Amino acid sequence: MSDDEGHDAYHLRTFARDVAVPQCCLYKPNVERNMTAKLGSIAVPSWPLSTETLAALATTFAGRVPAKDVVFHDFHTIPRHAFMFESSILGELDPEQDDDDEKLEFSMTLAHFAIDLTGDASTLTPTTEPPPHTFATVVYFFSSTCVGGAVTIAHGHRTTTYEALDGCFLSFYSTCDVTVAPITYGHRSFAVYYAAYILDDYDSDHSYGPTPKFAPPPLPSIQELQAAARGYDRYDAIAVTIRLETRSLTPTFDSLTGHDKAVVDLLLAADVFDIALVRAGDNDENKDILSLIETFHPRCKTPALVQEVYHQTPIHEVAADIDKYESPNYLVWPKANRVRILGYDRTLGLLRANLDGDVVDDLGFGSLRGIFEAVFRCFYPQPRNNNYGFNPPQVTSKMASLLYDHGDVGLIEMFLDVHDHWADDEAMANWLLAVLRHFGAARFQRQLQTVKASNAFVAQMVHLATAGDRLAQTIACDCIPVWWPRLLNKLTAGYCSEKKKGLFDLFDIETYLLEHPIHVAASTHLRRQHLPDVLVRKVATYLTPPLASLLETVQADKCLVHNLPAVLWPRRNALCSVRLTTCIDLAVEYMRSGAERARCYNGHVLYLALLTVGTPAFAVVDADVQTRRRCFDFKGACAALDTSTLTPMQTLVLEEYLRRPTYGCA
Repeated sequence: MSDDEGHDAYHLRTFARDVAVPQCCLYKPNVERNMTAKLGSIAVPSWPLSTETLAALATTFAGRVPAKDVVFHDFHTIPRHAFMFESSILGELDPEQDDDDEKLEFSMTLAHFAIDLTGDASTLTPTTEPPPHTFATVVYFFSSTCVGGAVTIAHGHRTTTYEALDGCFLSFYSTCDVTVAPITYGHRSFAVYYAAYILDDYDSDHSYGPTPKFAPPPLPSIQELQAAARGYDRYDAIAVTIRLETRSLTPTFDSLTGHDKAVVDLLLAADVFDIALVRAGDNDENKDILSLIETFHPRCKTPALVQEVYHQTPIHEVAADIDKYESPNYLVWPKANRVRILGYDRTLGLLRANLDGDVVDDLGFGSLRGIFEAVFRCFYPQPRNNNYGFNPPQVTSKMASLLYDHGDVGLIEMFLDVHDHWADDEAMANWLLAVLRHFGAARFQRQLQTVKASNAFVAQMVHLATAGDRLAQTIACDCIPVWWPRLLNKLTAGYCSEKKKGLFDLFDIETYLLEHPIHVAASTHLRRQHLPDVLVRKVATYLTPPLASLLETVQADKCLVHNLPAVLWPRRNALCSVRLTTCIDLAVEYMRSGAERARCYNGHVLYLALLTVGTPAFAVVDADVQTRRRCFDFKGACAALDTSTLTPMQTLVLEEYLRRPTYGCA
């Protein structure tokens, strides 16, 4: 794991979430209420306040009415114990609350009632001792005669101004700066509340829920953003959506101001992201906003090919959270994700065209090596299928061929390190031998020892070794003993339908190792002494630790036991008699035990019967066959058998089995 990964790493989705957190929010209840109040001894029957009520309040309270002297009737519900994510009044201050299993709770407490005649910002902020864990101020504005008096809430680069406030709740973090434009006519009255978290059971060191916010999250440093780009999870969607605070039907990057401009400028300064204005179109299609002047930020220099493919791609395959915010917005992705927009096959096609000299396009990475590194990062190991689009199969040999032709040994080493299935098919065995011959085997010893080789890959290596390839022989004898435990584990972990092919491969691999028990280091030393190969092999047999028995693994798995006769049948004449007999005895003994049969058993019991013809075990196997003669699998195995290699006794038995049975499974 790199330094940019892990629990404490800064993520691009964290950035998108944090910049969406406003410093303030406005809520206007749908239901109008005929509110009344008693302020000290003064009754307020309606709003706006009458001239007489204003005069009485000014004489009695000098602008502010303490909370202890305020009683509201038929007022909006003020939460005493509520969840943030459910709150219409405060929920927007933390829009991600609903994503957490644990929920933050809060309460609201009246601070004072106030009247403003001039545009005095101090009347909007409490001055009394706040409750513990206070994080915000909430102001309810009663109907008024006020003209002017626009309220501006600012925090750093975030600035929002409100003009029409009557009948609304205005909420803002307590750390915000508040300014009020002059009131040119009339007055304004409002109730000011503290909003405080309820953190009685909250433990900051052990809580897995949301973290209480006491201010809008600050923008990260350039270094944090660059680390977020390097550590971007390839299992996430290609891009994240960031909300545009400025609403416009035809936004451009030059038209952005305030918070939006600060965020985009920071992303540009990091110099590791592509940025695109976007909206979610109809039918999941990525359609430009009408009259949109630009889509991609010009300073990102997003390649033309990436832009072309992006416009052809359904937007929900690019960003899974595109519907989260009101359109339009903008998308951000690490520049490495340009290859994800193109897709695996199209990117490899571009690399091939570059190597062949048909095009010169490095996707803005500065070199072909940059494209290769981006592919390694985004596609290896192959990403699991998820909700962000279908992942087509990635053909490893295509990338391997490109790397060989490119000739960068460092990239080949990197490829072998990052791709945990590079030895996933037979073609890769041939490629590996070509690489070792061309670039030297010594450089790749670590990768050879640690590769998660598939059964098919190792079987192909054994096939090449058996055909006389000396390098394949060296790898087979030196590496297969290291790979062997994993091959056995993979054999038993597969589906029943896969185990027959896997057992075929491992049987041949074990056969080769039993016949060539040679340790490379030992064999090299002995051959330097000019000893005969026969003697070298005998000596090396004692120097090589024995492998775990394949038969022990087979014996513990009913599918493998029942597939064993099918594996033995085509090899019956090539195996030594002792090994063949041992395998047959194992299959017969398992059948005698009465253990549960696998679904594949009905067809494979035919091979066990033919293998035991002329032995005492045949009577036991034949008795079991008679109960299965009408099974489709058994009849299919009989019909498909090559009769040209049968002995006379085996031919008689098969002819008997081919006759229409009068009993057996239906």
